[in-house]
Amino acid sequence: MKKNSVFIGSWLYSKPDLLPDKDGNTVFISKASFGPLEYYEWGIDSDNMPYECYKWLENDYFEDENYFKNIKKDELLKQINSTISLFRNNGLSEWADIYEKIIEKLNSDLF
Repeated sequence: MKKNSVFIGSWLYSKPDLLPDKDGNTVFISKASFGPLEYYEWGIDSDNMPYECYKWLENDYFEDENYFKNIKKDELLKQINSTISLFRNNGLSEWADIYEKIIEKLNSDLF
């Protein structure tokens, strides 16, 4: 895969990074919108628990809407499956294949 990010509609999706970030989170899905400027993220946190994160970045008006919360594994799998469908429907089978491998690892508890 040559690109590390791709636009689908008004959302910029970033390629999953299977190495934990500085906070110990492994980010599977990250997408950003630039009108308004907001960001969503799904993955596994430093305690190996699935999470969802939302950040409003445009101004101070909705910064109270920001959250980081743990979710159930099936919610994470549902989000990943939705992302797979989105990529397949937009001709991005290489990206969809990456997410299918993530599901395999999640189901085998390798994360």
